[in-house]
Amino acid sequence: MNDLFPGRPDYVGPTKGYFAFLHHKQLFESSHDVMERVAYVKREKPGHEIQTRLHNMIYLPFMTDELDADYEAKLAPLYADYAAKLASLRADYEAKLASLYADYAAKLAPLYADYAAKLTPLRADYLAKLASLYVDILTFVRQHIPDCAWNGRELVFPEAA
Repeated sequence: MNDLFPGRPDYVGPTKGYFAFLHHKQLFESSHDVMERVAYVKREKPGHEIQTRLHNMIYLPFMTDELDADYEAKLAPLYADYAAKLASLRADYEAKLASLYADYAAKLAPLYADYAAKLTPLRADYLAKLASLYVDILTFVRQHIPDCAWNGRELVFPEAA
């Protein structure tokens, strides 16, 4: 009996509640009618994305409005810290870039490499902290969708044909 996967055949679970992967860059959200989203995906999304989207949609029976509010409360300062660090990193990058504009072609590559080298651990740290907030959801998802297409930030789709 399919009571967890609204995007798969013969779904008999709730149509209202919390679901994961209704949108490809959002881990979970509340839905008043998940079957409307399923129909929209089938009707409007690119062909190469449809199967991945439908396969990964999952009902989260343990989620509550209170737990969602708790996640949001914890996410806000985490995102604010990440955004502030990212803004500072970008401002530093742009200031250096402006000073090098006259001969930027020769100097852009190492500057960008420096930016990318600093951005990678910053992004990894943010994603690790974010993942720790959602450990219950991700554990549940991985238990029920071993081949889940979530990479920590978004659903990953196969290449378009």
